[in-house]
Amino acid sequence: MAEAASVCFNERGHRSPVDLHVDGDLSAVFGVRFLEVTRQMRNAHHDNQEATEFGACAIAALVLRDLMGLTVLRRSKKGTGFDYWLAPETNPLFRNASRLEVSGIRRGGEREIRARIRAKERQIAHSATSLPVYIAVVEFGAPLVRVVIR
Repeated sequence: MAEAASVCFNERGHRSPVDLHVDGDLSAVFGVRFLEVTRQMRNAHHDNQEATEFGACAIAALVLRDLMGLTVLRRSKKGTGFDYWLAPETNPLFRNASRLEVSGIRRGGEREIRARIRAKERQIAHSATSLPVYIAVVEFGAPLVRVVIR
């Protein structure tokens, strides 16, 4: 996932370290150091959609770890309406668990980010649990992470 994020940052013309802005229900700026992208990495992450998805998941997981003290416990199964189970780093069991739903955009503006948030809100509404959910939309062009907590 770190390679995928590195390919996305590199493709958007960023140099390491890059300032990553977090907004929405959380606020921060991180200096993100990413890997030097090689030809092999570009070839391994040649599918832009998958590279963007995996890279966004890496960035979202790191942001929530650093800002909320949450760590990824497990990948969720398809059809559940969210991507990952999260829990506090100090109690990495399913007690006090949260959910994480991620979307990645290589290049997009405010309109696209808001549309992704709305789509993810509809998607998680089908989930049969009342546990908190973090929606993270990672846009690699700015770069920016919009986090909404529901």
